[in-house]
Amino acid sequence: MSDDNIRRVWTEDELDAALEVLNADVRTDEQVLSRARAALMITTESGENEVTTTEERTTAEPAIGERRPRRSGRRWLATAAGVGVLVAGALIAQTVSFGGRAPATAEAVQTLDRAAAQTIGAVDEPVGPGQYRYIAMRTWGLETHDMGDKVFANLAENLIETWVPANEQDEWMLRRDTTDNNQWVIGTEEEAKAAGAEAGFASVEGEWRAKCGDFHSDVKCQTEGNWQNPTAAWQASLPTDPDALFERLNADAPDNDRGGLELLVYAADALCSSLITKDVRANIYKALEKIPGLQVTEKQANLGGRIGIALGVDDGDVRQDIIIDPATGQFIGQRQVTTDDVNGFKAGTVTSLSSVTTHVVDAMGVKPTG
Repeated sequence: MSDDNIRRVWTEDELDAALEVLNADVRTDEQVLSRARAALMITTESGENEVTTTEERTTAEPAIGERRPRRSGRRWLATAAGVGVLVAGALIAQTVSFGGRAPATAEAVQTLDRAAAQTIGAVDEPVGPGQYRYIAMRTWGLETHDMGDKVFANLAENLIETWVPANEQDEWMLRRDTTDNNQWVIGTEEEAKAAGAEAGFASVEGEWRAKCGDFHSDVKCQTEGNWQNPTAAWQASLPTDPDALFERLNADAPDNDRGGLELLVYAADALCSSLITKDVRANIYKALEKIPGLQVTEKQANLGGRIGIALGVDDGDVRQDIIIDPATGQFIGQRQVTTDDVNGFKAGTVTSLSSVTTHVVDAMGVKPTG
């Protein structure tokens, strides 16, 4: 089977790692990386109320007085090579659109209020000298197989493990592995094999060590941090007032026609890192109450065997969900679900998901027992 027949939709977490690994020799600051990452996750789409332009960007922020560009919210089926090209050239397609959304529902606000209260009352498990915070993230990314007369698609699992020292200035360890776990979402495994399609498109694998978690950067411990890399210094810089924090989130996230969905994606990036302190996590929950269109989408959402409440924003084609444990306020993970029949995917199909767990261990490379 030729790799030309496989097209893969990268999850948010896989894109972050791929951008780093494939461009380790490209010098770029964190904001440029974030903008390139955001550009990769969206494609242009013309429409009656949209004006589409294309320009090349080499800076992270618009020039003074320039309006932040709006970009369309449809996702690319991207190959690893495409990721590298986008970071190097930062060619960004922009789409301007118009329209508003209703505020978050009362049920969503009440759910986040309870989660924030539970979080404030919790205690972050301390990491002592010589110990590490072990973070295990299981991501399921979409693979599509175009066999000419029929298209197949499956979700493939990756395991991303990180060991974070008590002092973030010390050495971290990152390990990425693919697993043999697959779930077919268009067609069956038997039908796909009969047509010559096989799951298991190559993903980024390996093991890296670096101070401050700067695994693929020549410059160590100089990162200011952002929603995708929430360093302690970056967390300390965030407003403690939920309204001001929402404004910060709104300013940092790409300004595109995905609206509140993109804000939820950015917040989920930070929460999924498992590096957010309980006070900041509680403030993020309160800030999310301001997202237009946010609603409870499932009260018994099962993500990686853990049950929580799902809250999401729908852009008309895809819904972004975050899942929170209502009893503890802990963040369980995130997922994206189609809400309309599109490109062969039926409404209600999960197209990506990430679940995260964390423990404290006594040595780098050691996994928790039990």
